[in-house]
Amino acid sequence: MALTISKARQNLFALADAASRGEKVQFTYKGNTFQLVAEKKPSKLARLKPMPGVVPGVTYETLEEDLRTMNAEIVADWERRNR
Repeated sequence: MALTISKARQNLFALADAASRGEKVQFTYKGNTFQLVAEKKPSKLARLKPMPGVVPGVTYETLEEDLRTMNAEIVADWERRNR
């Protein structure tokens, strides 16, 4: 994003946030183009949002039992529909 120095000054904190996320931030002043770059490039993994893998309280045993129950329900439903 290329801006004038006035717009860059008005939005300095938002532009600093954008640069810290790795976005390209440029502004012009007296015919010269400047680029705002974070000192450290952010990790691509830093942008990931964590997702829960398994619901808290679920154990291997309860998961196995739930899978057996679900499988039995699917088979029973399939058999009922294909009679």
